[in-house]
Amino acid sequence: MTIDACKQLALAAPPIGKGQISEHFLAEALRIRAVEQKFLALFSAGQMNGTVHTCVGQEFSAVAVAGQLTDDDWVTSNHRCHGHFVSRTKNWRGLIDELRGLDSGVCRGIGSSQHLYAHGFLSNGLQGAFVPVAAGIALHKKRKGEAGIAVSYIGEGTLGEGVLYEAMNLAALFKLPHLIVCENNLYSQSTPQSVGIAGDIAARPRSFGLRVFEADTWHVESLLETARQAIAHVREQREPAFLIIKTYRLNAHSKGDDDRSRDEVAFFHTHDPLNKLLEDPRWAAVNAGIVAEIDTHVVETPKVVMPLQEYLRDQLPRKVSTRLLPVAYRKVRMVQALNQAYRKTLDEGAIHIGEDIHDPYGGAFKVSKGWMDAHPESVFTTSISEAGLVGLATGAALMGTPAWAEIMFGDFMTNVFDQIVNNLAKIHHMYAFQASAPVRIRTPMGGKRGYGPTHSQSLEKLLVGIDNVATLYLTSLVDPGPTVAEVTAFAGPALVLENKVDYGKFIWECPDDLELLREARPVGSLQIRPRNAAATLTLVAYGETARDLAEHLRTLFIETDLVPELIVLQMIHPLDIKLIERSVDRTHRLAVVEDGSSAFGIGGEIIARLAERKAPMLRVLRIGAEPVPIPSITSLELSVLPTAVRVIEQLLKSDLIESAS
Repeated sequence: MTIDACKQLALAAPPIGKGQISEHFLAEALRIRAVEQKFLALFSAGQMNGTVHTCVGQEFSAVAVAGQLTDDDWVTSNHRCHGHFVSRTKNWRGLIDELRGLDSGVCRGIGSSQHLYAHGFLSNGLQGAFVPVAAGIALHKKRKGEAGIAVSYIGEGTLGEGVLYEAMNLAALFKLPHLIVCENNLYSQSTPQSVGIAGDIAARPRSFGLRVFEADTWHVESLLETARQAIAHVREQREPAFLIIKTYRLNAHSKGDDDRSRDEVAFFHTHDPLNKLLEDPRWAAVNAGIVAEIDTHVVETPKVVMPLQEYLRDQLPRKVSTRLLPVAYRKVRMVQALNQAYRKTLDEGAIHIGEDIHDPYGGAFKVSKGWMDAHPESVFTTSISEAGLVGLATGAALMGTPAWAEIMFGDFMTNVFDQIVNNLAKIHHMYAFQASAPVRIRTPMGGKRGYGPTHSQSLEKLLVGIDNVATLYLTSLVDPGPTVAEVTAFAGPALVLENKVDYGKFIWECPDDLELLREARPVGSLQIRPRNAAATLTLVAYGETARDLAEHLRTLFIETDLVPELIVLQMIHPLDIKLIERSVDRTHRLAVVEDGSSAFGIGGEIIARLAERKAPMLRVLRIGAEPVPIPSITSLELSVLPTAVRVIEQLLKSDLIESAS
């Protein structure tokens, strides 16, 4: 769409306010504009933090869609969300307080302009990030047989985001009641549409089979009717649709960053429907009353902010019980034990979403085999859409559905970082603890299968640094069933890492000369210690590497003359090191082995924690993979990864041996 085409629409538009449009809609549009103009005044007066993206000129887009929804519907929005929020919730007072940083704000001042939450509404400043989340909300409603639809507002600039297409494809495949509203205002921040968007906008959703509706904000009566038709289509047909609303924002992208032609902006100011409406003295008086009501609220609202101690909390499983318990043994392959543990979550009402997890295939490593046959309504196999499927799980979890998402290979977790870091990790805090998305993302990590550089890396050190998201690593040393049950009870999101070599192994049977114990706390660490000798070395590892070391503890003793005690981490974030600390107090030697490269890793964190606690007379050694991509050829792969053989080699070269003599 060109500027000239928009000018023609504006010139051809009939006047509003002559009885053909509900006065309720007109007053709501005026209120949205008055609220946003107050934001700009407050910002200039130094009474607001951050930034503000106004929708001045686009108000009728909000009124036409969000203003015509029911209590059962949900809206997800973007950085330019104020109009959508006011139309959907009517809580303009809470919105003003939010942007002023007050405890009476809709998110107690935490989210501010771009991050808003109320029943039926949530927004995030990231382009496209919430579109698959809205699809997940629609999935929850469809699966539960609940009334209501999901609506996603995007700008035309979001057409450059790949996750949008993942979401449209998934919504079409699963026939979800999801309406995507594209507000086409001709500019992505300061980039003209002719520079940033190629091709036909309407052709994009049509390629996924979505019905497309089109309208503009100058022909208000037609816009209201077209929006009503689009909403009705999604609601009645229970399938996705796409509504394109041609519009123009009269203000800068954010406060003052505006490089558009002054003549161009002036033209649209002159032909703006609300500016024309205010030429009528009756509506000018209505607007003056709205402005006065807003001014009164600002003056009379107490300036109270959230106390720091209320904000400094999270959903991580930090409750610790270091009491050691014996571990029950059963002979079963790890893949079968996982299949059974996750199937139990399906029996209890969870959904599982992933690529190629349908039957009879059952996933790349067969963990999900038989699930779809047993629970066809709860297992969703998707296209290759890592970010999209995690967003889908997030939306369902927000609505209360226990949701698991599988990423086929751990290397592909990089495709999901935006959903993890900017949605899952932040939802609980940025909405002032009013919402939670306890998604569990599970994925196989590690090498030793010859899959090569892009299917063998261990990326856990990139994951454990994400605040507010628990990360754990399962191991075939114990039956994973109890651990999976504990993870299911977590209040917040969690990443569950498995090892692809572990899948084919039987659960480890502890030999008679060793003792296998487990901390009683949720997802507690394991301790494998000699029964008849005092340990002289504390070994720390996790996953399949810990299994490899457990099977070679006798060899390690023979080669190094050190008596090892193995601490196996299962929860690697949040990390509790009390069991490690007690062990090194006895051995005074520590070797930490991690599957990825050791620089900036888990081993370094453990050693730093011990240093902070002033562990006495401690000799330490970090062992990890070589800092290179994992090769496919077996001899090189095993030389790069921290196998038991390499661990022994590193120990023999270290001063831990010297300190033992």
